[in-house]
Amino acid sequence: MKTPIHLLSLCLLLGSLTACSAANSQATARKTELVSAMTPTLPNSTSVGFFVDSDATHTFPEEPQISRSRLVEINLYQLIDENGRSIPVEEITLNLFPDVTFTGVIKQIEENGDSLSWVGYLKDVEFSAMTIVYTSGVFMGNFASPLGVYEFSYVEEDLYRIIMIDQTKFPTGEG
Repeated sequence: MKTPIHLLSLCLLLGSLTACSAANSQATARKTELVSAMTPTLPNSTSVGFFVDSDATHTFPEEPQISRSRLVEINLYQLIDENGRSIPVEEITLNLFPDVTFTGVIKQIEENGDSLSWVGYLKDVEFSAMTIVYTSGVFMGNFASPLGVYEFSYVEEDLYRIIMIDQTKFPTGEG
């Protein structure tokens, strides 16, 4: 008579453990969903760089000092949080063109009213300088070195334009 009672107790215990395990799995899945919902999503890209390819097209006036350009979106959450405050970062990947990628080393982050600035240099590039500014909800930046001068600026909505500047094409002809 004791064996069926023990067997029944064992079955109830196993049933309780299985139910707890299922409830725990559901709670874990729900927690994962909540964390995913709260995580900011970046523009569609598999890129780990600051710039994201864009399919957008835009016409710009011909400028002889611009040797090439590219339209992009920005992974803004690499520098600012969802409240528009700067994130303390030391380096950022600057994928300016498919064949031009630098690592920007951030030495100083400045806040001035509603503007943020990241100032530094290009890693392993002598005599280089980097400045990225965020103001009024848009970014702009300049990257200069003996390897080239690049700028990016706001175009419209989430669209930015990166340009490579050929300084020999300026009216003074100096570079």
